Amino acid sequence: MKTILITGGSGLIGRKLSRLLIEKGYRVIWLSRERFVKAEIPRYRWDYQRNEIEKEAVGQADIIIHLAGSNIGEDPWTRLKKQSIVESRVQTAQLLLDTVKSMDKKPEAFISASAIGYYGVKITNSTYTEEDAPTENDFLSRTCRKWETAAFNFQEQLGVRTVVFRTGFVISKNSDAFRKLILPIRFGLGAPIGSGKQYLTWIHIEDLCRMYLKAIEDTDMKGVYNAVSPEFISNADFMHTLAKVMKRPYFMPHIPSFLMRLILGEAAGMILGGSRISSKKIQDAGYEFQYDTSEKAIKASLKAIREKEKKSIRKRR
Repeated sequence: MKTILITGGSGLIGRKLSRLLIEKGYRVIWLSRERFVKAEIPRYRWDYQRNEIEKEAVGQADIIIHLAGSNIGEDPWTRLKKQSIVESRVQTAQLLLDTVKSMDKKPEAFISASAIGYYGVKITNSTYTEEDAPTENDFLSRTCRKWETAAFNFQEQLGVRTVVFRTGFVISKNSDAFRKLILPIRFGLGAPIGSGKQYLTWIHIEDLCRMYLKAIEDTDMKGVYNAVSPEFISNADFMHTLAKVMKRPYFMPHIPSFLMRLILGEAAGMILGGSRISSKKIQDAGYEFQYDTSEKAIKASLKAIREKEKKSIRKRR
């Protein structure tokens, strides 16, 4: 039974991935702000700002999965928030690297999250593959480059097999971002955001977690992979699909770009921009998608949300 050490285990992806790995017979442990080794998933303490980490956790790890990082959509992008977004991804990876260097045992693999923000937020006619360089030098692109460089230090400095997943918009019943898209449509206020021509590059959480599982088990996998669905869909068409599945009207005018920038500031670029991102490399590696269209992914997630709401009502009774 291999031990998988996950950073950011309590987040949206980390929780779902942890359950999948345990179902598959792996032992899962987390690095967390608080130590709680008797929890269902044992938690060991670390604090990257103080350069503190429990070596015991790292020493147990056969595989390290690095998901830690400040939520980019949670707060306005102030100078301090930007600093937190970068450091919570890059310094944490460096702390893990330094810790492994100080020990006799190396992990078999280091698997890290990244984001499709790597390619930039410009709307273009291009379809980006893993071989393409960033087209812009915006904050998200710079952050992703630093994030990935920190991850690949495991490969370059320690010879550890390293895999990086550039992840798109995650569709899940527990995703706050997905629920925010649903809310206006529930009230009959569905509309494209900005021009609506930008591509919304997405992935269902089930497929994303199974990609991480494949990266653990397939030792031929190394390097960067786009963790995105094979479907190319514009924001306007995605929002229309949402409204259709929810059986709600879709006739409102576009939500103006200037309004999104007024509300979100610089972070609005994540929503207002976006080009096509290729999933060919992960498919060529043998991955078969469970959710290859947004309609399938949306239907599954909305059904899961309804079931979750029903359970919550029954508990309150």
